[in-house]
Amino acid sequence: MLNRFIRELRIEFYWMKKELTRRWHLDTPIGIVGVIAVLSGLGLFLLIGQGVAKIFRAAIPWVTGTSVSSMYWSSIAFALKVSFVFLVFATSLLLLLWLKTHYRR
Repeated sequence: MLNRFIRELRIEFYWMKKELTRRWHLDTPIGIVGVIAVLSGLGLFLLIGQGVAKIFRAAIPWVTGTSVSSMYWSSIAFALKVSFVFLVFATSLLLLLWLKTHYRR
């Protein structure tokens, strides 16, 4: 009974994967780069929102002498994360636009 259930699930997942691949064109470079661009854009949006919230929370009580270093290093870490995610987003967006204009000519 369990083997039959697992077999049915495998068949269902196989056809679900085929349908998603065909519907969203994930078998083409444009589809893959599009998904990467959307996910990195969403990650950038969330990361910037978290950074603004962290800066806002840290700025409400005035930064005292003991927390200056933690505020400094958290801003450096935030800048590194945002710059990396923005680099991935910008690269994937440029690659997507290039593929949209030059693919299958």
